This record gives sequence, C-alpha cells and structure tokens, in this order.
Amino acid sequence: MSKEIGVDLVEFAQIKEKINDRFIKRILSNKELSRYNSISNDQRKLEYIAGRFAAKEAYTKVYKNFSTPLNFIDVEVLTDEFGAPYIESKYMPNDNIKISISHSKNYVIAVCLKE
Repeated sequence: MSKEIGVDLVEFAQIKEKINDRFIKRILSNKELSRYNSISNDQRKLEYIAGRFAAKEAYTKVYKNFSTPLNFIDVEVLTDEFGAPYIESKYMPNDNIKISISHSKNYVIAVCLKE
C-alpha cells in the first residue's frame, strides 16, 4: 500500500486579489459556500477560502493525475464535530485521506496524507 503526501502554502494577499464570485464558485462546493456565506468577519472569510484552496491543491499533489479533469467543487473540505477538517471527494471516495490546515498572519498551509 502506497502512502502519498501533498502540501500547499498560500499567501493571503494572493487569494485576496483573486476573490470574486467566479473564483469563489470555482473553489467552493455548495456545502463549503454555505459555510463561507455564514461567516461575517472578512479576515475569517479570507482564511476559510484560502484554507480550502490550499487543502485542495495539496490533495491534487497526492494524486498527481486524475482520469478526468479535476474540478475543485467536487473535492469538499468539511469539518467534523470537533472542528477538524476532513475531505470528501468524488474522485477517490474510498481512500483514507488525512488533511490538516494551519494559518499564520500572512499564510495558510495545508498538508494532505493518503494512507
């Protein structure tokens, strides 16, 4: 059984420049968009979308190649009852994927591990 890891580091300033309706709808699934729209603090919204973007980029690095073109809205980064992120994906639904997301003042990092 092969283990793979993917990591992505995103600068908040880069995401802030890209945020518009088109970008948001390309990155966030309906469930993620619902959560995003419920956040009232602008900085927290930026952290949320940047974290999802970084997590999905890290996820793509785990697999490197998909049989069909990857659509970010088909990879959902949700949270469990403790607030910890987890991935639900239409591409590899049965894989055991672990995800971690962390923020600093200017960056967000996501690490994705396939066991």
